[in-house]
Amino acid sequence: MKKHPGEKRNIALSLVDMNDVPEVEEYLARVGDEARFELSYTMSSKFLDELEPLIAGKVLSIHACCPATEFFPNFASADTRVIARSFEDMYATLETALRFGATIVVLHSGYATDCGMPSAYRLRSELLGKEEFRADVRYKDGSICGPDYNRKEPYLRFSARTSENLIVLAEKYAESGVRVAAENLNPRVGYLFHTPDEMVALTRLHPNLGVCLDIGHLYICSFVYGFDYLEGIREIVSTGKVFTCHLHSNSSGPGRFRDDHQSIDRNGFPIGAVLDILAESGANLVLELLEEPLRNDILLRELMAMR
Repeated sequence: MKKHPGEKRNIALSLVDMNDVPEVEEYLARVGDEARFELSYTMSSKFLDELEPLIAGKVLSIHACCPATEFFPNFASADTRVIARSFEDMYATLETALRFGATIVVLHSGYATDCGMPSAYRLRSELLGKEEFRADVRYKDGSICGPDYNRKEPYLRFSARTSENLIVLAEKYAESGVRVAAENLNPRVGYLFHTPDEMVALTRLHPNLGVCLDIGHLYICSFVYGFDYLEGIREIVSTGKVFTCHLHSNSSGPGRFRDDHQSIDRNGFPIGAVLDILAESGANLVLELLEEPLRNDILLRELMAMR
């Protein structure tokens, strides 16, 4: 589906890998008025204050929690303290969205544990290496699960509790006109919502709850769960509830599971076929990369201009 002349694509850059104002200033100088952003869960209150004059009116979405917190939301927990903290942090993120004019908040909505899930990667990896997760590890490198993981009773219990709390969150956000986008995660033990059917089910919970379709995470999951990758994207997009997408490639393949967040044209990644499907969705396209932001921005705009 080609855009009409002059109609703009909603292309944005996640600020997950930008750590200071000069980096953002340089990107803005190169991209110009078309520059749009997703604020990241890595950003401190101080950094947000410093950036606000530069990017006000240019923020499409927020990746919770923002400003950064010690823990990611875990709406799967049976611990009322973890749930209370999760709602509190998500309401603070809603304030950030309203402050910057964003209409979508992306979140990792739950984990298969009652514990709080540390936002710091090292601490998160230490937690996922504990006894409660070991029996479900199929591939030790990366703590990757097996293809039956999301059909096991504990996983289903945590998933159901998350769904209940997401309905409450989506309803609360709807009062402020901000949509909630649950992100599909990569297939590590302890992570929830890996497969297309799970994401489709989430879209049916509440009118204000949709999906952040992370194409890199879904690619990894396709090798663990054995589903057709492009058909999986089509299935999720067909719901009409894909609000936004995270774009990046990785070096995954059969028996190799890597969440590299590399350039969209690396690793033989089928970016053209992916964009053909996403072009029909109307979703925001957010580059969530750990390398070459400007080159990827130019490339993505060129690729989308052909669709």
